Amino acid sequence: MAHEDTLGGWGDRGKAAYFLEKADIVVPKRREQLHFLVDLLPWPAKEPLRVLDLGSGYGAVAEEILLRYPHSAVTCVDGSEEMVKLARESLAKYRSRVQLQLADLAHSDWQAGIDGPFHSIVSGLAIHHLTDERKRQLYIELFDLLEPGGAFLNDDIVAAPPLFENRFRAIMHRDIQDQERAIVGISRSIEEIQAEMNERLRVTPRDGYLPRAGEDTQRYDQRGYPVASPNRRSGRLFPQHGQRINNYFDHDSCGRGW
Repeated sequence: MAHEDTLGGWGDRGKAAYFLEKADIVVPKRREQLHFLVDLLPWPAKEPLRVLDLGSGYGAVAEEILLRYPHSAVTCVDGSEEMVKLARESLAKYRSRVQLQLADLAHSDWQAGIDGPFHSIVSGLAIHHLTDERKRQLYIELFDLLEPGGAFLNDDIVAAPPLFENRFRAIMHRDIQDQERAIVGISRSIEEIQAEMNERLRVTPRDGYLPRAGEDTQRYDQRGYPVASPNRRSGRLFPQHGQRINNYFDHDSCGRGW
């Protein structure tokens, strides 16, 4: 039986290094996404937050939190040894405020050694790699790691509504070109950029578990807790917010049309 790559290829050194170098170009509105995700944290900057970052990669989300909350501490979890190595380098200056954990979210034992509860659990562009069933299980596991009043924030990819799919793709391509022009100072066709991305990122079938906008928030119900009415909006990149209130998740899909 062939080995299943549950990491979607992110264990590859070249793919991880390329993403570290190019993320601010190849991810549409990258900086806006990171800033918005941290903006959703409902605590004052002086709060000594304890945050769990899932699928943390090289530490982009974690660093935004560490900068915004100077007394915070972040536990970073990623299944890619290469990404954990990159995070160790990029987050070294934060010393004891950062803990790095090598663990694959595709397996329920990823929690081993995780010391909760946390004020917040965050994730950026990671959970879509999991199967639908594994996502349901993961959300149940996350509930127990949040302290009452804690927030779960997930900035991830969703499938665009068919009516807007072509329009979202055009906007995405425009943003990637604009970001490359601003950062590198060159102008290339989207075909050239995509050819490079396809070669270096090598998208795998595991990248295809994309829910429709709003579907993922429904999975908070699976444990049987009552859930407040969600506010669902359509988008391509889709921040989701869940808050633990006593024994239930109150959740909202904070859609921005990325």
